[in-house]
This record gives sequence, C-alpha cells and structure tokens, in this order.
Amino acid sequence: MPATTPNLDRLFRPRAVAIAGASTNVDSPGHDYVRSLQVFGFEGPVYPLNLKADEVAGFRAYPNLREVPGEVDLVISCVPAGAVLDLVEQCGATGVPFLHLFTARFSETGDEQAAELERTIERRAAELGVRILGPNGMGLYHPAAGLAFRPDLPTDRGGVAFLSQSGNNAVEVILRGNARGLHFGKVVNYGNGKDITPGEMLRYLADDPETIAIGAYVEGVPDGRGFFEGLCAAAARKPVVIHKAGRTSAGARSAASHTAALAGAAGLWSTVIRQAGALEARSQEQLLDLLVGAALLPAPKGNRIAVVGGGGGRSVQSADACEESGLEVVPLPADVREKVRERAPQLADWIGNPVDQSILAGSGVSSNGLLEMMLASDAYDLGIANIGEDWFLGRPDAEERLRHACNRLMAAVKASPKPVAVVLGPTETTNARYRAIIDTVRDELTAGGMGIFYSVERAAFALGQIVARNQGRE
Repeated sequence: MPATTPNLDRLFRPRAVAIAGASTNVDSPGHDYVRSLQVFGFEGPVYPLNLKADEVAGFRAYPNLREVPGEVDLVISCVPAGAVLDLVEQCGATGVPFLHLFTARFSETGDEQAAELERTIERRAAELGVRILGPNGMGLYHPAAGLAFRPDLPTDRGGVAFLSQSGNNAVEVILRGNARGLHFGKVVNYGNGKDITPGEMLRYLADDPETIAIGAYVEGVPDGRGFFEGLCAAAARKPVVIHKAGRTSAGARSAASHTAALAGAAGLWSTVIRQAGALEARSQEQLLDLLVGAALLPAPKGNRIAVVGGGGGRSVQSADACEESGLEVVPLPADVREKVRERAPQLADWIGNPVDQSILAGSGVSSNGLLEMMLASDAYDLGIANIGEDWFLGRPDAEERLRHACNRLMAAVKASPKPVAVVLGPTETTNARYRAIIDTVRDELTAGGMGIFYSVERAAFALGQIVARNQGRE
C-alpha cells in the first residue's frame, strides 16, 4: 500500500461514463446502469456501447469505445467474461483510467480457466494503466456524483460511506440504513476486489472530506497488510464499522464460492479490527446500529448513562443491558432528586435510574421531563430514551398522545449536547392501526435526525461499543 492517499477521484466523480453491453432490454443490468445515470442526474456525457442499437434509454449508442467522441473516465462492463480482455485493450487505447467489471464468472466459480482469465485481465490492465473495480461487483453508488447501480435506490446525499463485498448486502444496507436516517455518500460493491482493494479504498476514504463514518462488509481480502494499514488510517480519523462475514467453517465455504474470498480465522479478524481502532459488527443489524450511533449521535464523553421509559420489568432489563454493554448505570444524583421533589414529592425517594415510567402517571413529572433533568446533570454522559409505545397504544387517543410525547422528546434530545439513543420498537402487532401509527411516528423521528433503535438492548450495545472505542483511542 502506498503511504499517500490513492487517487480515486475520477472513479468516484467521473467526467464521462461509458456502459459496455448497454441494453435496450429494460429488465437487464445493461439497461439499469444507463437508466440509473438518468435518474440520479449524472451531469457528464453518457455513452452506451451496443453493437446493434443506435440508442439506449434516450442516449446515442456506439458500437465500441474507440468510436466514442469524447474522453471517458469510467467504463462499466456488462459484457460476457470472454469479451473483457478486448474491452481492456479498448480502455488502454483510449486512455480510460477506470474499468468497473460488473462482469462475473471468474475466480469465484472455482474454475481454473476462469481464474487464469481473470489473472490475464489483471496483468494486461496493469500494463495499460487501467485500474479495475471488481470483477463480480455492482460497482458505485454515489448520489452526489449522479452514480448508482440501481435506479430505484434513494437519491438522498450524505456522508456515510460503505464498502461491501456483496452486492445484495450493499442494497440491503442502503435501503435499511436510509429508513433509519443514514444518508450515504460513497458506496462500493467491489466483488472479488483484486485490483482496487478494500484497503486502498479505506485509505482514500480516510482523507475524503465528504465521509463522516465508514461501514464495511468483508468476507475476505486479497491484501491483508494493505487492508490493515488502510483500516488503521481510516479509523484514526473517523468511526469505522467492520462486519466480517465467513467467521465459521460454513460461512468460509460460502464466501469462497461467492467472491473467491479467503475468510480467515474469526479470532484473528477480531484482533485486527480492535487493534486498528475500528468497531466490529457480527450481523447486519449490529452494523446498522453502530453506524446510526456513530453517524447520527454526538460522540459520548464517558460511559455514565441515563435511561428513561418503559415499565418496571423493562427498567430492570434496561439496567442489565446497559451494564453488560460496559455502560455505568449511575443512580439518580441528589441534584436531580431535589428537582423531582419540588414537583412531585411522593416520587423523590422512590424513583431511580433507569426511570420506571409506570410510576409517573398523575405525578406531574413525565419521562421526558426527567430525561431533561438527567441530561442537564453532570452525573451523566449519554442517555437512552425508551418511548414505551405499547402504553400509549392502549389509550383511546393513542396517536395524539404518542405524537405529543415524541415531539417533546425530540426537543429535549436536540437541546442537549449529549448523545441520546431513542428506542421505538418494531411493529410486532397484528393491529394494522397500531402498525401504521408506529411506522409514521418512526419516520417523523428519523426525519428529525433522531438515532432510532428497535430495542434498549441494541441501543446499549451500540453505545457501549462506541464508548469503548473512544476510551481505547484516548
């Protein structure tokens, strides 16, 4: 790995794009790439390459790259594997710096002839100065540059970067993350990742001013040392979350057939991620939770947590979850207890942390009011606010009361410089009206910039990991 930041600017912000194998068939990848450039508003020239068609999706088509009238920074390949070597020659002859190979059926098949063809393509591309992204990858999703590998993806622009060895996993993370308020900047599905490696991209993202947090789904890497150095460079500057898949023997076998990845030992990977200063996720849910905590919440200054909301049993479970995640559940301090005494004397010596919402009814003190008091106290560094929607849903004016409570909560969270994870559970009910209310409120909280989690346990895990990372860096 070079010590300096690699120059991948023209990969992520190409001035002109050509699509080899562009198709008039609307149900094909060769059409999707062209259509995506339209939908996302790519501002430069688009050159579909098709031997038979004169036009694809409204763009004039050309028979090959040599016939294109202008310079091209990025070529997207949807041609069969056997046609890629000629495409590499065309890229070299016309000065194209980057070739993305959506084309698959190379070393990931396990076939030696296919693997040898991949190696030949790599060698020839290197001789011609053509950098390759892939093969066997969907490529780039960068809304700010007008790039996407599917036309139906969100067009929101943001600062969360994501590297994925799997294409479907990249789509899932984009869609599910966007629903939770994560707006993505540079997303790359790099497939086999033999030339432009994940380590090189991590080093690039480390210095990328657009990127505020980085996630990655990794099955295996072709350059262990380069990956570690890139990971160290990125994690030294911004939060990085690594979801390492293929940790088990069954997962490793699946990874080898999927992207020709060497999965490696789980314990070694955990050590590498920890030593680099990154965060480790063991599932897509943990990856998204950690990215929500890192990208949407202020950085916590300590591990002392205030927890409000939920009934008696939920309060006990919340205390367990927080302490097991390395967070200190500090008892209610004297300054907060005296403020409670002024407004509800009967509660002053009864209430604690976590706050049992069930004892507040009719007291004149709400869980949101207590959250404001606790966040204002020097005794706490961060918080979890459990909305406790099940209680609201049982009241006649459920939607009105839930909305009022959530608006008040949003105001309290925004007024505090301390991070607060908001817990609004999943719609696990057969009541269609309740599901609609919860989904609507969740969308409103997400639009308001709240970091939403589906359980106290998941919120505590994410906050605990982020606190531990920050304390380890210090």
